[in-house]
Amino acid sequence: MNDKPLFTISIAADLLKTHPRTLMAYEREKLISPYRSGSKRRIYSQNDIDRIQFIQFLTQKKSVNLAGVKIILDAIKKAKKNNLNLKKELFPEFKLKNLY
Repeated sequence: MNDKPLFTISIAADLLKTHPRTLMAYEREKLISPYRSGSKRRIYSQNDIDRIQFIQFLTQKKSVNLAGVKIILDAIKKAKKNNLNLKKELFPEFKLKNLY
């Protein structure tokens, strides 16, 4: 159910307190991949929102650039396949915020 497209780019940006162009930059860097409607509008799921929160944590709290974020996200994805929660191990202070 967390993969269901729910939020337009303007709503997602508002929830995340960021600019829609920032979300577009994350997509351009292949950090996120929001659903596209029939009219090509970006629609974000709760999983997308959660992932963006982690990206914001890395960039804003840990001063990681987007290339570094990509490497970290790829490593977390690979570790998850081996049942290792690398995100929790490396960043125990990260907590998802309830945005609505």
